[in-house]
Amino acid sequence: MDRIEYRLELCDISGAHRPVAIFRAASPFPTVSVGERFDDEGWPRLDPNDPPGSAEAPRRYTVHSVKHVVIEGDGAIIARYCLNLAPFDGDRSPVWGASDPIRTEAGR
Repeated sequence: MDRIEYRLELCDISGAHRPVAIFRAASPFPTVSVGERFDDEGWPRLDPNDPPGSAEAPRRYTVHSVKHVVIEGDGAIIARYCLNLAPFDGDRSPVWGASDPIRTEAGR
């Protein structure tokens, strides 16, 4: 039986519509829906000249669309979970409070 590799592929749809980051795992990623917020608090970026967000200054996105691709290769089934992300620069959701939370070492 082939092993299964899961990939979460994130793509910024603004500008050149380019891949931003790819995560690999041995188990599935949580489900994400169109319209949800998806924040970068330090993703390892594919482009070294594209600075990542941080916990103090996240780069904010909303999920524009989702695509699933399943392929076989190199003795594995590869399940790709592709998220197209649109930059978000609006206010924080009222659910999370009007301003960013104050982070402390104990609260991380």
